[in-house]
Amino acid sequence: MRDELRRHVESHLSIKRKGFLKAFRAKVLDQDPNRLPGMVIGSRVPWSGVHEDGVTINGKMLIPIYGRVGRKAFKAYVAELLRSGNAYFVKKNDKVLLMAENIKENYRPLAGFKRRYRKAEGIERLKRGADIPIAILVSKVTLPKRLDVLGLVVSRLPKICASIESEIAASLR
Repeated sequence: MRDELRRHVESHLSIKRKGFLKAFRAKVLDQDPNRLPGMVIGSRVPWSGVHEDGVTINGKMLIPIYGRVGRKAFKAYVAELLRSGNAYFVKKNDKVLLMAENIKENYRPLAGFKRRYRKAEGIERLKRGADIPIAILVSKVTLPKRLDVLGLVVSRLPKICASIESEIAASLR
């Protein structure tokens, strides 16, 4: 069941880290001898259930445009750019973008953003003083339902029951 669950998650989500898949587990609980064993199916990642139900997150959020950046690292980059006075907000096509100027003083925090921006836009070289889009400001994000773990378990229930019954019969012999 665990392997089927991981295959289901991998086929419905674009997984970048294999550790996320390994967090999905299925465990059989056999605690009371007078009752049939139970099965716990879930993940160690607390927010993985969001993909099972779907959710809308409200509040102003900065989302990096190019590439994946961790929450804490991104917060540090933005704080450093704003502190140096190099970052500013611009409204383009009804979207609010956080932009930064390509200057020598902010080479370190901009390095990753510049590389991903050049790759995405097909630009070979950025000139000094060029504006680089860093993030987009949004007021809410809606994540749709993408996983159906309950449906997967229900479809495999006869197989699970047969397996449990065969184990019980083997232990009674």
